[in-house]
Amino acid sequence: MGTKPKARSKLMASKRGTVFDFDTLTPNMKRLLPYIDAGVSLAFDVMEPRAESHMRQNAPWTDRTGNARNGLMAKHEFTPMVKHELVLYHTMPYGFWLEVRWSGRYAIIGPTMLEIGPELTRNITVAVNAAIRRLPG
Repeated sequence: MGTKPKARSKLMASKRGTVFDFDTLTPNMKRLLPYIDAGVSLAFDVMEPRAESHMRQNAPWTDRTGNARNGLMAKHEFTPMVKHELVLYHTMPYGFWLEVRWSGRYAIIGPTMLEIGPELTRNITVAVNAAIRRLPG
């Protein structure tokens, strides 16, 4: 277990007297962010295969070759401590038209985002709460 961070203090004089300002939030936030980032990354990594599976199982079109269905992919792209994205995409050139033609009748990416979004949000919430509980002090 780590030790408690020393509180940074600042002594200020004012017309009302001496004011002590202790900043314990900043050091704790700096220690907490890597745990949050790791948890969020794990939440996205778990959803990546689930999103692919959902798209492939629920694509509304009839296969001729299976290439479009097998070309549905999900990828977790991230910059540590900055952003996390779950990118859903087609690898076949005509995948775009399956999404937009016929008023989205054959779309699967949008419906998949609507399906997995709430679960991903719950997983991120659990990850953040776990990181907060893990922080000593």
